[in-house]
Amino acid sequence: MRKPIVVSVIMALTLLAWGFFAPTQSQETANEEKPTFYRLIPGVYVNGWPRFTVTYPKDWVEKQPTVFQVFRASSPVGIQFSGGVYISEAVNPFPLEELADMLLPFYRNTAQDVSIVSDKPTRLRDGMPAWELETKMVINGEPRNYLDVATKKGDLWIIAGVVLPSGKIEDYQRAIPYSLQCEPSKDEPVKVPPDVQEFFNKLEKDFVSHDLAKVMAHYSDRFLNSGVRRGEVERGIRQWIGSLNSIKGTITDFVPAGDRAYFAGFVITNFGTVPSFETSIIRENGEWKFYGNQRDVVP
Repeated sequence: MRKPIVVSVIMALTLLAWGFFAPTQSQETANEEKPTFYRLIPGVYVNGWPRFTVTYPKDWVEKQPTVFQVFRASSPVGIQFSGGVYISEAVNPFPLEELADMLLPFYRNTAQDVSIVSDKPTRLRDGMPAWELETKMVINGEPRNYLDVATKKGDLWIIAGVVLPSGKIEDYQRAIPYSLQCEPSKDEPVKVPPDVQEFFNKLEKDFVSHDLAKVMAHYSDRFLNSGVRRGEVERGIRQWIGSLNSIKGTITDFVPAGDRAYFAGFVITNFGTVPSFETSIIRENGEWKFYGNQRDVVP
């Protein structure tokens, strides 16, 4: 019974992360050689916390993430599918060698003829321990190959993966998940302005009061985050807010920008520690509110 229980906990933590905050990216293309966490640069995904990057083909188009995912992109709309990249985070106390035990039930729930091609320990380019799982399956009558590469920060699993049409996964395609590179120097707490800290303090108080209306008052009516709007956030929070007994957020990066500010960090709750996937707040009528990254992407 251990795996079903853990999967349920992971689902709860994922819903918590998606309800309290939402995925990481933002607006304009920048010209920096190394983008900051809140800018989406084609071909480079930058995670807020824990800080890491993953590179992928520049012409791939961002898509709305699914459950467990913080980022997803695939070949451009209107051309034959040539591949996609996805990045997931989930709290899981088990060791990396149990990656197949965690992923295969999800694959078998949506696909047929699921089989393992490789299931082995590996290392990222910087030497960080990781685990590789390559699978093949049939989805809606079409063959697909998946390559998942997982590493861990404490109990937080980080998984970078690619999905490709059937056939051998070539070295240049394999390099996508293996491009995952962590930057632990960006994961330390930072101070925020007093009015912003007050915003977070009140938010935490309203969450543990289980008052959904008060919580949603902290979200702008214009909230939009990688295709997720305010109403979808509210529906997600409604599922778990009654079980939330404690919550405390820590900010690890903060970038002020006038009446808007970008941030990254993590949240410690009675469920465990989860990333804060929100990217920005905006000042409306003198009050800070969650604003999202204002990106409307393909569902």
